[in-house]
Amino acid sequence: MSKYFFLAVFVFGAFVGQAQIYSGMTEIERSKKEGFFTYLATEEKYAIESWKNYLKKFGRVENGKGGAINSFDTRITSISKNSFPLLSKISEENNKTKLFVSIALGPDDYIQTGHAQFKEATAWLEDFIQILNLEEAVRKEEQKLANLTSQKVKNTKSAERLVRELEANKRQTELLTKKLEEAKLEKEKLLANQEQNKLDQKATEDALILQNQAVESAKKKIKD
Repeated sequence: MSKYFFLAVFVFGAFVGQAQIYSGMTEIERSKKEGFFTYLATEEKYAIESWKNYLKKFGRVENGKGGAINSFDTRITSISKNSFPLLSKISEENNKTKLFVSIALGPDDYIQTGHAQFKEATAWLEDFIQILNLEEAVRKEEQKLANLTSQKVKNTKSAERLVRELEANKRQTELLTKKLEEAKLEKEKLLANQEQNKLDQKATEDALILQNQAVESAKKKIKD
């Protein structure tokens, strides 16, 4: 496995721009592969799509077993004048999106920390990370736009609902006002009827007194 297997046991990190890139090993196509990896600031599904599009610029991309993303005829002139196999895998690890890349320039000649082409390989990977970060920035801005658009729709619906409720309240107020006016008129009518009833009662009482007097006077004439 050469000296690079020993290096894989002790994980090394290298800073390229803002990305931290480590040497290590992982299982690809059911066998342990040496290489380097980094963590990406995006979701796994977005990372896979972007990585495939990036790799297509340098060779034919194939989906391997267990989620592997491979290119067996990769041509990256900054790394090698000849084509070479590139095996990779994107997975989620501790809530982070991990990209592992295994590049073999020959039998047991894997690019890791200390390799003559490690700087070129990590610079090439950094180019991808910059593209991915720009795409992620676009996604975040688009999400903000979508959130604002959704909020605008909610606000519009809320405004329309408030208009309907105000119209309903206006109709209800008008109806109640009409009923109050009707009740007021009805009260006035009842009060007038009550006064008339009092007058009628007084007139009846006066008539009864007079009639009683008339009866008594008539009876008295009979006795006389």
